[in-house]
This record gives sequence, structure tokens and C-alpha cells, in this order.
Amino acid sequence: MAYVLAATAIAGAIGYIIQALVPGFVGASEYVAFSVFWSIVYLVVSALAGLQQEVTRATHMRAAGEPPGWRVIGAFGLCASAIALALLGASSPLWAPSLFGAQSAPLVIALLVGAVGYSFVALLSGALYGVRDWGGVAAMTVTDSAIRLCLICGALMIGAGTVVLGWAVALPFAIAVVSVWLFTGRRVRRDAAIDVGLRGLARNSISTVLASTATGLMISGLPFLLGITRQGIAPGLLASLILVITLTRAPLVIPLLALQSYLVVTFRDHPASARRRVVVWSAALVGASVVLAAAAIWVGPWVVNLLYGDRYALPSAAYAFIVLSAGLTGLLCITGPAVLAAGRHGWYLAGWATASVALVVLLSAPLARPEGILVALVAAPLFGVGVHAWGLRARSGASTSRLRPTKAADPEA
Repeated sequence: MAYVLAATAIAGAIGYIIQALVPGFVGASEYVAFSVFWSIVYLVVSALAGLQQEVTRATHMRAAGEPPGWRVIGAFGLCASAIALALLGASSPLWAPSLFGAQSAPLVIALLVGAVGYSFVALLSGALYGVRDWGGVAAMTVTDSAIRLCLICGALMIGAGTVVLGWAVALPFAIAVVSVWLFTGRRVRRDAAIDVGLRGLARNSISTVLASTATGLMISGLPFLLGITRQGIAPGLLASLILVITLTRAPLVIPLLALQSYLVVTFRDHPASARRRVVVWSAALVGASVVLAAAAIWVGPWVVNLLYGDRYALPSAAYAFIVLSAGLTGLLCITGPAVLAAGRHGWYLAGWATASVALVVLLSAPLARPEGILVALVAAPLFGVGVHAWGLRARSGASTSRLRPTKAADPEA
């Protein structure tokens, strides 16, 4: 856990620096365009992270005489990346022109490159988690973030526009997976085995990818959702909302999101204590969120004014709602892995899907703006947490033999 938390902290800090740095160098309209592209990239990343969740679940240390699993994982990666390319390429005419205008073509190409790169990041990361190569996991977590920071800083120094910034966001995935494979590939090929074939891996991944897509809508996809539901919101107010949401939600949500695979392994290997850990960790998160939300009323406006002047001003109460919504969204990042580790893919998907649908519906509702946006951010995750809690309750009445606690006999179907 030390490796994972340290790497998560470093990668999270790098992402935070990028998000705080860019609005200081570009105008409000260009910042909105950059944020929307970043949001779409990480919405795709969130969706493809479902591949990582299932590969983590299915991968274990290879026993003597057991066939290696990397060929199946590699073939699965090629299929997954081809599907991602097809879906993104076919759908891009529906949303890219309205969001990016004349810059839509080069940004869509950058997005496609990023999607292919992250497909293999997700699969290699999942395999590394499965064989408990924590050093490799940490390296993968940090490498693409560090490369991204360097490219973004270089682009800002030369005054580059949205297209160059977009490529600086998307390209590091491919560079990182090649770099980390050079050091970890031999062990993965030697040690990784999986408990399902290619069809089983694909079938199980459907629910985890759909759930991860819903996760992305709830977290990294928020600027994208605000961009397509922004009727009646002035560009300056929209930029302010996106900036404050990005900066205040990240410290709570991003670490929990990065720990999803670790939590899956933890709940899987210790099923008897899973429910107790969910309750204790959730209570601690809610308590911390309430305290931070109260502090944000005073600290938030001061920090934003210190960094950006009055360019991105919001009412003080908005900071409290946004921080509280981050904590409630973080609950889904605890209850979700617990449900998935028990093999209840349907409940896992249902919880995230319910929360994301509630968010889209509430954001689209004719409520007062920006008050309606704040209500949507707070209320939506509660629906998903309720579904996950019901799934965990349903699981507790099932036979404990279904939990298959030993890693080799049952990596957690």
C-alpha cells in the first residue's frame, strides 16, 4: 500500500499542478476548451479503467504447470483498443464540432491516440496488480503523469494553443506503457495467469467498463457534462465552476479513484472483514468531507483569489457544496470495489449507472443555475451509494462459499 499511496500522491499532485497552472496562462474561453478536452480524455480513461479492474480481478500468480495468461491479456487489449477507436471515431461528429469547432479534427485524432495508449496502460496495470508487482504499479502510475507535466509546461512556455495542449495530454499514455513494459514485461509474461479465457474476460469487462464509464461521468467527465448542458451559463461563470470543481474535488476523489484496484484486491483477499471496512472507511470519509466543506467556505475563495484574482470568483457557499459532493462521490469509490470484489458485477454497474444517470438528469433539469448544478453534484452520488449498499446487503445473505477467498482458487470472479 505504501508504494500505491506514494505513487498516487505524486501523480495526483502532478495532475493538480497541471489543472492549477493552465488557467493562469490562457483566457477563460480557451480554458473551457482545454478543460472539456481533458474531461473527455479522462472520461475515456475512466471507461477503459474498467478493463484494468477486470484484469486485476482475473490475474493471479501462475502456479507450476499453469499456462501463462499474457497472450490472452494482449489479445484482449488489441480487441478493446479497436472497439474504443471505432466508437470514438464514429461518435465524434456528434459532439466534437459543437465543443471544439474548427479544432475538432486534430483534437479527435489526439483523443484516439490517447485511447489506444491507455487501453494498454489499463491492461498492463491490471496484470501488475494481479501479480502484486507494487513497484511496477507505482511506476505506471507516476510515469505518464510526469511526462504529461513536462509536455504541458513546454506547451505553455511557447504559448501553444488548445491543439498542442491536447496532444500533450493524450500522448504520454503511449510513451508510458512502452517505458514501463521495458522493465516489467518479462515478469508479467512469466508470472501472470488468469482465471478466464478471452471470451470470459470480455464478458466480465462489459459490466466493469460500463460502470467505469459511469464513474468517469461522475468525476472526470463533469466539465464535459457542463459543456454540453451549459445553456444559459456565461463563459466566465462556466470557467469558474469548472476550475473550482476541478481544484476542490481532486484531493478527495482522485486518490480514492486511483486506489480502486488496490481496494478490489483488499476486499477480495479479506472477505470476512469487507463490510466492516466499508462502514469504517465510509464514516471516516464523510466526517472528513463535512469538516473540509466547512473550511472551504473561507479558504476556497481566498485561495482562488490569491492565484487568479477575481477572474474565477464564485459565492463562498458554492465551495462547501462542491467539496461535500466530492466526499459523497468518494463513497462510491469505496462501496464499488467491495461489491466488485464479491463478484457482483451487476450491482457494481447498477450503483455507478444510477448515480451517473441521476447526475445527467439533474444537470439537464430546468433548475436555477448555478444552484441547480450544486444540488446535482451533492444528490447524484447518494443514489449510487444506496444501490451499492443494497448489493452488499444482498451479498451478506449469500453463502460465504461464493466469496472464494483464496487467490489462486478464486481471484474474485
